[in-house]
Amino acid sequence: MLREIGQQLDQNIFPFVENGGIVMPSESAIPPLIMGEDTNYGKAARQNGPETRPWTRSSSWKRQTSTHRSTIAITPVFSSGLHKQYLAELDALNVAYPGTQVWKQEKGMWLLSHSALLRDTQQSAAFLCAIPFFPMVRVRSWGFWNGKSWIGPRHTNLPDGSICAFEPTDGTWLPGNSLVNLLDIYSLWAVRHMHLQKLNRWPGAQVAHYAFERLTELNEDELCGCGSLNKSYGECCRPNDLKRDQVADAVEFISLGGADRKPPEVVLRFMEERNNPPDIFSL
Repeated sequence: MLREIGQQLDQNIFPFVENGGIVMPSESAIPPLIMGEDTNYGKAARQNGPETRPWTRSSSWKRQTSTHRSTIAITPVFSSGLHKQYLAELDALNVAYPGTQVWKQEKGMWLLSHSALLRDTQQSAAFLCAIPFFPMVRVRSWGFWNGKSWIGPRHTNLPDGSICAFEPTDGTWLPGNSLVNLLDIYSLWAVRHMHLQKLNRWPGAQVAHYAFERLTELNEDELCGCGSLNKSYGECCRPNDLKRDQVADAVEFISLGGADRKPPEVVLRFMEERNNPPDIFSL
C-alpha cells in the first residue's frame, strides 16, 4: 500500500484519509490536474460516508519558509470569530482523530492528535499543533513517531523543526480552514516520511529552497526540489547545484539553522511529560 500511495503521488494523484488518520490510495487513476480545479478528487470513486475524506485541494506539498521577515513590526490581531470556529470544530476533530487532547489558552490552543497512518502497521504518528486565534499568525506543528521520536529533519521548518507540508501562500490550508483537513495533510506528510524511511525515496512533488539542502537531502530519482512535476532532481536542478559555490551555500544553510533543525526544548519536554504546554506565543 505504501508503494501504491507513492506511485500515485508521483503522478500527482492524492489519496483519501479515513478516520484515525488512515491514508488510503485513491481509486481514481486520473491525476487532479487533468480532472480540473473544481473536482473533489476521487469523490465519485469512493462513497463510504463521512468516515472517508477525499482530497479536495490541488496541493503541490511545498515547503514553508520563514526566512523572509518584514522589517515593520506588526501587532497580530485577535479574532473572536476564529476562536469560536476552532472551538466549534473540536467535536468533528475528535470523530476524525479520536482521543485528540486539547489545551485551551487565552491566545490559542494546543492539540495533540494521533494518526494510525496505514492499516495493519505498528508505526503511528502524533501531531502536536499550536493553533493561534490570530489569522495572521501561522499554525506551527510537530510530528513524532509513535508519540516519541521527532519526525524530521526533511520537510521541516528552519530552525524549529516544525512540519512543512505546504507553502503558506499556495492556498492548501489557511487560517480558518478545517482543522480536520489540517490533520489529514499532516497524516499524508508522515506517510511520505514513512515512504522515505522504508523505501529511501520521498514520493511526489516537493520544494527545497536551498541548493545545499537539495544536494544533501534529495535523492536523484525524486521529483525535483524546484517543484517540477515531471523531472527528477538528477535531471533538473542537481547539475546546476553542483556547479555552485557549495561552501558558500553550506554556510548560508547552516546560518539559517538548517543543519541542526529540531523542536524547541519546551516542545520536547512537553511530549515527554504531557503536562502544561507552553504559551503559544513564547515559542
